[in-house]
Amino acid sequence: MQIKICLYGFGNVGREFARVLAAKGPYLKARHRIDAKVFAIVTSTGGVVEPRGFSERELSERSRLAHLSSQEGFREGDPEDLSKWILPWIDGAGPTVIVDATWSDLDTGEPGLSRLLKATAMGCHIVTLSKAPLVADFYGLVEAARRHSVQLKFSGATAAGLPTIDTIRVSLAGAEVQSIEGILNSTTNYILTAMSDEGLSYEDALQRTRAMGLAESDPERDVTGIDTACKVLILANAAMNARKRLSDVRITGITGITRRQIATWAMEGRSVKLVGKAALVGDDVRIEVAPAPLPHRDFFAQVREDAKAVRFTTDLFGELVMAGGAGGLTAAAGSALRDLVNLAELFRHRQGGR
Repeated sequence: MQIKICLYGFGNVGREFARVLAAKGPYLKARHRIDAKVFAIVTSTGGVVEPRGFSERELSERSRLAHLSSQEGFREGDPEDLSKWILPWIDGAGPTVIVDATWSDLDTGEPGLSRLLKATAMGCHIVTLSKAPLVADFYGLVEAARRHSVQLKFSGATAAGLPTIDTIRVSLAGAEVQSIEGILNSTTNYILTAMSDEGLSYEDALQRTRAMGLAESDPERDVTGIDTACKVLILANAAMNARKRLSDVRITGITGITRRQIATWAMEGRSVKLVGKAALVGDDVRIEVAPAPLPHRDFFAQVREDAKAVRFTTDLFGELVMAGGAGGLTAAAGSALRDLVNLAELFRHRQGGR
């Protein structure tokens, strides 16, 4: 089965997705019978289009170059004019997927939200690594995908290497999810681990994560708890029909935590973690993010360094806990690849297994 891809965004995550897809091409063909090809790469200033699809070698070579605008075949143009980038190669011979690896504003979801809505109207399936469109208008995107009979996949927006949304939709199918708790941000978990284990100050621990490449150049969304809030909000809307917005989430980050507090909690037999939680309270879902001093025996207290974890409580299966999942660019790219494979399996099933 051929899957035709338009890749939006060619920064660190977009280039890593291109690299991973090129490297995994032979495996996808042999193991999954999937021929996933990128036909267009689009950035904020323009893009490149290959009506035959980029070969694995071509895609790999392009992924090693930092600036798409300096690459062969680049054309300036409005990135939001989807017809310019998609119509030259869309022919109905296979499903077309928009892979979105761009930045968008958390309050408005733009420019990604409008782009994804347009793409669904054109019959394109969506794999998004960007949280902002989902945070700004989750139900609008879900309804647009339903109305146009396309799929919306977003495992890369909900902890990437840790398969949160896939667990909800497959392994917990039929169960009512009563609560979701998670350590969902690698940067903050590493900072808190370093402060606890080595006695580092918050500033020194943050500087280390920057030196390691774990923290973003501007880590504000991580350390203030906003990144965790976005992830737990998306999960709550997807799994619990919470119908909440980011403004409904109570958020406390880790910037105010001191070495003295860490030492006091340690003497009390507790470790602090930044935990996002969504819980059913009557007919409502309450969502909050805050540092939580946890007893050492608690599973979350054992989640160290850049690992993540999630705990689901359900009516049918009780409590399910998962931990691990690599962080970083490769895991983010891998989550988009996972979504593509799952899409292909769905398409194949609809076609009678071909």
